[in-house]
Amino acid sequence: MPLAEHVPLGHRIGGLTVPTKPLIELTPDLSTTQALDVIVRACGQQVLDRVDPVLTTRDARSLHEMRVALRRLRAAFSLLRRPLGDGEKLAWVSTETRDLAAPLGRARDIDVAVRDHLERLTGSPHRKLLALREDAYDEVVDVVGSDRWRDLSTHMDRFLKRLHDEVPVDPPVTEAANEALDRRFRRVTERGARLGRSKPAERHRVRIDAKKLRYGSQFFAGLYAVPSGPDAPSTSAVVDFTRSVATLQDSLGELRDIQTTRHLLESVGATVPDVDTKPLLDRAIASHADIVSRGPFWTAPPR
Repeated sequence: MPLAEHVPLGHRIGGLTVPTKPLIELTPDLSTTQALDVIVRACGQQVLDRVDPVLTTRDARSLHEMRVALRRLRAAFSLLRRPLGDGEKLAWVSTETRDLAAPLGRARDIDVAVRDHLERLTGSPHRKLLALREDAYDEVVDVVGSDRWRDLSTHMDRFLKRLHDEVPVDPPVTEAANEALDRRFRRVTERGARLGRSKPAERHRVRIDAKKLRYGSQFFAGLYAVPSGPDAPSTSAVVDFTRSVATLQDSLGELRDIQTTRHLLESVGATVPDVDTKPLLDRAIASHADIVSRGPFWTAPPR
């Protein structure tokens, strides 16, 4: 994944601080394939920046940053695949990236359990949880050092260079951004309306939709950040909307973490503490209501 510029910016993912994300500058004159190239290369560079500390020190924060970058990369393909004609190669890259990133997700889940519960564990549960972490990181190291991982990076670089010729359509990025954000907004607002009575699997789907809406809002924010008329959105409208979506995603993510950590602790024979999940669910419901009340910031003409 080739070089792209990035700057440090702070945000949080599932209670874990992620201090950097790639700087993505999109302008309305870009086509959708050009925009996808910018996004993927920026996310790819963030992945590359974290490879060495993951391999050499098994640094938890670096692993989480790598995982977030891969999630953002996959979200870009998911958001723009339909505007570009639902190409099979676009789908393949997204699927291959998902499969290679799976071990990072398992290691991250164990890191959350270690962070929140290791100090209170003793004896066999303590040792088993640490052993689970070592096994998970062994798998991560194997994947990141594999030919399959390197092949994906090479394939993606070549694919991006001729992406325009690989897709049936290549609309302006402003058109694709509106379509992608509209689709995710509808899913979040419709599915999220049932959060108060939903099951964990249903909340998980809302979280995934919110994640893609959040990343899409971040990717495309520059297209709408400067008002172009009396009805155009302000920069704060973009930021406030994205913050509400982030709160929804993070609240649902913390609920999932509680459930996943419970299973991990049970698997190592540790006692599972009771956790009051109502405040997190209430926060998710409130943030969903805020998203609905704000409405799309992208309905006005882009700058």
